[in-house]
Amino acid sequence: MLSFEHKRTIFSSYSELTETQRSNDRINFEYRGSKKRGKVLACELTASGNGYVLGKYMVGYKLDNRGWINIKDFNEDELRAVITKAIDSMSHP
Repeated sequence: MLSFEHKRTIFSSYSELTETQRSNDRINFEYRGSKKRGKVLACELTASGNGYVLGKYMVGYKLDNRGWINIKDFNEDELRAVITKAIDSMSHP
């Protein structure tokens, strides 16, 4: 499992994503270029390494009842792949 800081560094490496601080030391990443309703691509990234990536516009991932993919146990390659796919899924109307 990747640490919080490692995941944060990976998300921050995407120039199209903007980090926003949330309550309870949680971080979101927004994709301002989104053509879909909403701009939040990743939410609730916490010190435990838990977090979620928006999956409701993608197939092939297990989603929670809100349409989010839990990334807690993702390795770096899996995390980069899901971020790239999420950006792509949000880039088209």
